[in-house]
Amino acid sequence: MASYFIFLASPLLAQQAYWQQRADYAMDIRLDVTSHIMTGTQQITYFNNSPDTLSRVFYHLYYNAFQPGSMMDERSRTIIDPDGRVLDRISRLEPHEIGYQHIKSLLQDGVTTIFRTEGTILIVDLATPILPNTSTILEMEFEAQVPVQIRRTGRNNREGIAYSMAQWYPRLAAFDQDGWATHPYVAREFHGNFGDFDVRITIDRNFVVGGTGYLQNPQEIGHGYEDPSLPLEIPDTPELTWHFFAPDVIDFMWGADPKFTHVRYQMEDGPEIHLLYVDRPQTLYWQVLDVFTARAIAFLNEYLGAYPYDQFTIIQGGDGGMEYPMATLITGHRSLYSLVGVTVHELLHMWFQSVIATNESLYHFIDEGFTVYMSDIVMQYLFQTDGDPHRNTYLSYLRVIHDQLEEPMGMHADWFNTNAAYVTASYRKGSLFLHQLEYIVGRDVLKRSLQRFFTDWQFRHPTPVDFIRVVERESGMMLWWYLHGMLHTTKTIDIAIDKVQSSGNQTHIRLENRGGFLMPVDLLVTYSDGRQELFNIPRHEMLHHKAQEDEDIPRTVLDAWFWTHRTYEFTIPTNRNQIASIEIDPTNRLADINRLNNRWPRPYQYHFLEAPMADWNHYNVGYRPAFWFGEHSGVMIGTRLDGRYLFNTKHIHASLTLTSGNVNQTPFGNALDVDYTLSFRDRWRFLGPEGWWFASAERFYGISRERVGIEKQLGRYGRLERQRRVFSLEAFHLQKTAERTVTSVRREWQRGSLAGLNGSLEVGDATQNGFKFSSTLAVFKASDAAHQFGILANRTYSTQNRKFSTRFGIEATGGARSMPRQQRFNVAQGTALDRWENKTWFSTVNLAEDVADDINLVFDSGNALSVYALTGSSKANITGNNMISASIWNTYKPFNQGILRPLRLEAYAGIGRAWNGSFSYQEMVGFFNLNSDNEFLASAGTGISFRFNELRSKWTAQSAFLDGLVLSIRTPLYVHGPARGDELEARFMFGVSQRF
Repeated sequence: MASYFIFLASPLLAQQAYWQQRADYAMDIRLDVTSHIMTGTQQITYFNNSPDTLSRVFYHLYYNAFQPGSMMDERSRTIIDPDGRVLDRISRLEPHEIGYQHIKSLLQDGVTTIFRTEGTILIVDLATPILPNTSTILEMEFEAQVPVQIRRTGRNNREGIAYSMAQWYPRLAAFDQDGWATHPYVAREFHGNFGDFDVRITIDRNFVVGGTGYLQNPQEIGHGYEDPSLPLEIPDTPELTWHFFAPDVIDFMWGADPKFTHVRYQMEDGPEIHLLYVDRPQTLYWQVLDVFTARAIAFLNEYLGAYPYDQFTIIQGGDGGMEYPMATLITGHRSLYSLVGVTVHELLHMWFQSVIATNESLYHFIDEGFTVYMSDIVMQYLFQTDGDPHRNTYLSYLRVIHDQLEEPMGMHADWFNTNAAYVTASYRKGSLFLHQLEYIVGRDVLKRSLQRFFTDWQFRHPTPVDFIRVVERESGMMLWWYLHGMLHTTKTIDIAIDKVQSSGNQTHIRLENRGGFLMPVDLLVTYSDGRQELFNIPRHEMLHHKAQEDEDIPRTVLDAWFWTHRTYEFTIPTNRNQIASIEIDPTNRLADINRLNNRWPRPYQYHFLEAPMADWNHYNVGYRPAFWFGEHSGVMIGTRLDGRYLFNTKHIHASLTLTSGNVNQTPFGNALDVDYTLSFRDRWRFLGPEGWWFASAERFYGISRERVGIEKQLGRYGRLERQRRVFSLEAFHLQKTAERTVTSVRREWQRGSLAGLNGSLEVGDATQNGFKFSSTLAVFKASDAAHQFGILANRTYSTQNRKFSTRFGIEATGGARSMPRQQRFNVAQGTALDRWENKTWFSTVNLAEDVADDINLVFDSGNALSVYALTGSSKANITGNNMISASIWNTYKPFNQGILRPLRLEAYAGIGRAWNGSFSYQEMVGFFNLNSDNEFLASAGTGISFRFNELRSKWTAQSAFLDGLVLSIRTPLYVHGPARGDELEARFMFGVSQRF
């Protein structure tokens, strides 16, 4: 009995041991709106409630971050995925644009102190140590320059707001059980002492000011703050002094602009809402923002606890959205949903940061994650939407897991290797931390826990342990395992239904923990007659289980699952034939990385004439019929399907087409042939971020190919890498087994087996901005060398609006003299293999004999020499085992939206040649000798092109014929040395390409 009493008393003892500091501010400042220089005085009454004697104190000088060479500047220029608002902007600031905070004097109880500045931290050696449970007065005189708006604070933001005054004053660092919070200002957010702020701001009389605190002299200010029943007493001076008082807050923010419209809205049972914004067409929805905000506050007062202040101010300013006590800065040029969304998010920080004031550097997931969780709920309430409000949060988290970029949520906010990892940990994983906790303890228990957390810890500085203890008391469970697993590891959840097996009138079910993080299991069994039954399997360390959430579904609580056991087995007294489905976590609250194995049978969804969407809960398959005709292939009838899971993993592409017609030498006889495709592509975690493996087998117009290989985007950070570098390696086998093509195509293919290895490295996009090196080691007919290499490079220059662009390109290729015809390079149309891989061109050209000649159809290889497919050349320099070409393309995009958005107008010129023999220095020199008796090919002209994939329609998404297809109509105005026609002659040609 004694031990039980001690266990219950320990939380109380912990509460009694808690202490926190207090700092009351009195500040009087003047801002010169011409020079942007601020001067002022500050007096802090500091209460040392700690058991420690303090001989030093520290201040944050946040403005110093906005100087070239600062930690914020260096970090932004070196991190792989910098904040787009910062980038390298700090490094380019001029002296009159930087921020600084200079301390002129600092006294302690009237005695001079010794102080020095390091970056954004002021270190102060006190004149007299501050003993426990005593106070001291710190008096400061300072000067500051307001920086150009870059991050959170500053002047003249992108919407033209004059001043967003956050982090504007020297702020005394917080001291708590974790020690001094002297985190330098690198990127993330803050931690501060509670106290009263008495602030006087002197500024040009035309400026409208709003922010933290209650205005104490409204009749001397006006600007919408005045009481209309009382006379105004505004001084006739160039400047006005605004006097604000804010009780029990951790920070003070204000904004100012001469064009602000000031709107006041008094809630019936809540605070007065103030809006400060510039009234213009882009801020139309601010006219209803007060009503939405009032509804949100009323909802949160009931859900979490009452907002404790009598005022809330929303100010247009800053660089996105940023919370401060009693007020927020948000950018204002937004749609209604975006405007309400950012307001709700920052409003919720009044509960989770301004009142429950956690250390945002150390416990960022509480203020941001809890805010995201509640924001999703509030937005669903305000806009009356259906579905799971947290779904996008889960998908964002799973995306970073997929990319192998996750880092532990408990890491210091500035120490994450990527911004993506920080955002995921604090916002996404922090939110699903609560939603999964709801799954563990139950909806009602979590709601009560949040209310108790707010009640017990308002105006204090709790830690994650303090929160989880609140939930433990409300639920009766032990939850340390969940807190530590979520906070300090990157283990993922993957609980699978491994086996469902019948024996007589019983069904044996085996579950498997395939991830590293075991969670309790809600398993829903749906029977064939429509009945449902829920089985709850607690995790052993919980030492309890949650109450039943849905009284309409019978529930059985099974024995606990020990995390040391990979599998868990149990039996239900029903034959498997009487079970329609079994599902783990039917409410979708677990962040399970593979929900395909959460259900039995496997969850497939089929879509006719629709491209499959990558979905978390199902494997989606789109299918459609396929029809075509060819003179030598006859009627071609079949079906195509495309299947994929979340983030395009487990991607299957398959097709089967039967052909009839005058075919010969096929494996199926002379009247029937089969084309097919079966390919699979999936992530291979062994390769790291953006590592994939693939395998395929296909047969198209009597030509078959099998491939297996890997593809890897090089670099530690996968898709976040600033420069795309993709390495691929594959083994392949290619063989022609039937004659089903038109004569012109048939002549370009030799029968026989071609097998080998392909390797390539592409840096950037080789077709626009980058280069690609490729190499093939292969043999033809098991004896003839068929080796190749190639280099393709392009550089594109575009205007800022991307309507005009100029692309310079060069391509050089070489190969063995014994390579088969299908590998040989064609200056005009690429290789025969290139054209076979382009299903659109190959299907069209095989409609009938001479169709390409009849309609002037060419395969556009992108080097501006396609006209030679029509005219030929007076020299034998179109095809060979070597080739070199160069081109220039000028492109104009007249439409930015609508059905004509994919249209381009073009002017181009190109030069090149192909030859048989060696790829030697002499041959290279000969290429550049333009007087070498017609050895080179050249053309120039104009045209238009249309890129179908930019239409983004349901048809392009599911059609290999349309996806990636580029059609062009070009008029070559000049052709050098044509075999047919004159050099200057009116011509036209239709082009098909998937390459440029």
